Amino acid sequence: MLQIVKLEDFDIKKFWDYVLSDIPLYFFFILDLKHYPEQSKFLVAIENDEIVGLCLIWKNQIAHVRGQNDEIVEALFHAIPKDVQFDQVNFEIRYQKLLSSLIPKPKTELFLHRMVLRKDKMIPRFLLDKPFTQRKLTEKDASKIAKLMAKAYPTYWSKITSKHLTFDENQNYTGLFDGNKLISFALSWIDETAAIIANAATHPKYQNLGLATYLVNESVHKMMKHTEIAIIHVLTDNEPAIKVYSKVGYEIYASFVMVGLE
Repeated sequence: MLQIVKLEDFDIKKFWDYVLSDIPLYFFFILDLKHYPEQSKFLVAIENDEIVGLCLIWKNQIAHVRGQNDEIVEALFHAIPKDVQFDQVNFEIRYQKLLSSLIPKPKTELFLHRMVLRKDKMIPRFLLDKPFTQRKLTEKDASKIAKLMAKAYPTYWSKITSKHLTFDENQNYTGLFDGNKLISFALSWIDETAAIIANAATHPKYQNLGLATYLVNESVHKMMKHTEIAIIHVLTDNEPAIKVYSKVGYEIYASFVMVGLE
């Protein structure tokens, strides 16, 4: 019989064994329980005392639902507490048909690949043969980062401001400048279990110069000093970005649909 329970009512060792058996798929479950437990809620789907699905609700904003079949995914979705006013939900893309019945009128839909790079697939570091300056970005650069993101991808980042950006000891922002102008950047987040390039953007006038390939590869080499797995997300129809990440050694691991709610 299928049961849905809160993580605090479940065997935490079983939970860790389960998510660590597939780090790329459960990356955010691992990350948020380790680093943001107060801001995260977890539901566990159980059959015969074994985990068959999980739901993560982060900051009451984004729900990540994973399950072995439609019945489990639907049960987890309906088990999310009514007082949780999340505005986005993330499913594996194989459940897109089910998602259409659960959320018939989504506000937005994004289709994402999760790409994974393992340490043995890294390519060597290379020099950037361009007259640009590279340096670490700090909170003082937040407005420049936000403006670049909005310029690079207005469909998704048009409303982003410096207030949406976070800076902490686990994050590393690296930027390229043409004079005083920020033209490309990459943000990596490092944990010993796995690391992620959370954001990367290049100004439209400076695209196709190899800047993103260079910065992503630089970030990978920094991350791999601390971990064995690096993750990045890309829109499924963003062929140029997929090509860039593939050059660095990334491979598509899983695909998801992120739905915005009314």
